Amino acid sequence: MIQTIKDFKYTQPFEPFDIELSSGRVLHVETPDHVAFTEFPQGRVAVLNDNGTSFIVSILHVVNVGHLPSAKGETDNGSLR
Repeated sequence: MIQTIKDFKYTQPFEPFDIELSSGRVLHVETPDHVAFTEFPQGRVAVLNDNGTSFIVSILHVVNVGHLPSAKGETDNGSLR
């Protein structure tokens, strides 16, 4: 799954994408600068938001990556989905 996220991050031209977690939470990645990977411990991904918040999650909790269908409500960056 980390490689899939990296593929989305480095795709040119970049397109915003979503990371769905096992809890059902969806993290929206608006730009390549909004996602990072940890070197130690491995297997963690960080999603950064413009409002100063961030989410660091284990890759074990990532169940889907891509352009997910819109749903009612808000994503964790405050964007309507």
